[in-house]
Amino acid sequence: MKNLKVIEQLKVKATDKGRMPSLKKVSDLLNELNIKHSLSEWSEEKWSKPSGFRYFTSGGSKTYFGYRLYIYEIGLEMVSTDSYYSWNNYRYARQILELITAKKQN
Repeated sequence: MKNLKVIEQLKVKATDKGRMPSLKKVSDLLNELNIKHSLSEWSEEKWSKPSGFRYFTSGGSKTYFGYRLYIYEIGLEMVSTDSYYSWNNYRYARQILELITAKKQN
């Protein structure tokens, strides 16, 4: 298996330790396992607000670039530019590992 390292990284991340592998690497793994998914480039513009303000001003914004990975079988969408992506990615790792385990058993 070419992407065994990615599976090991997912196992570590599922315990909320280590780093989540890139969505491109996860996509390569899913391709190898013939799991239907889509990977696309993604960008998101986030507005900034000055410290202490409860509202956004015209002070500017920043565009973030990343990827969106959608796994059809489990309806899982991961967007690397999402504000809570790094907070939730251990859950994503668990769901992907559960899917891989189920696929191996069939």
